[in-house]
Amino acid sequence: MTMTCPDATGDTDVRRLAGLDLFTGADRALLESVAARSVALEVDKGRELVREGGEAREFVVILDGHAAVSIGGVPVSYVGAGSCFGEMSLIDGRTRTATVTAASPMRVVVISREDFLVLLQEPSFCLRILTMVVGRLRLANAQLAERAAVDPGSPSSRADAARSVVNDTDAGG
Repeated sequence: MTMTCPDATGDTDVRRLAGLDLFTGADRALLESVAARSVALEVDKGRELVREGGEAREFVVILDGHAAVSIGGVPVSYVGAGSCFGEMSLIDGRTRTATVTAASPMRVVVISREDFLVLLQEPSFCLRILTMVVGRLRLANAQLAERAAVDPGSPSSRADAARSVVNDTDAGG
């Protein structure tokens, strides 16, 4: 599902962006560039923001409220004010990896695919997105390590098998 603008509340407020972790310490030029390429929307509780397997059309930053994230119909987390989603599919061109549904009334900032890709050309914005994605990867790695410690027979704990697959791939050219 794609969000549309009929319920748009207006221009994105630079001060609100500056207060989000993603933009902490950002200079005014970056904030103005992001604000100019985004729209603020009000979202009702229960509205599906993005659907797993769907085409990526926007990057979303949550200003207020929270949403449930599910994969395969199974709730996996909640995201709230300051969180963002949608960057992975916009970057790699693949389908959405999760469904995100408003768990409360929300106010979000939406950046279209085209504008997101333009913003990625700005080193400051790109570094912020990269840092956020790396943070998520580190969290996922920690969760896998925790799972491996609880269940030593799980595939995530088989480092030797993973190394052999990497070595086989390298050897195969």
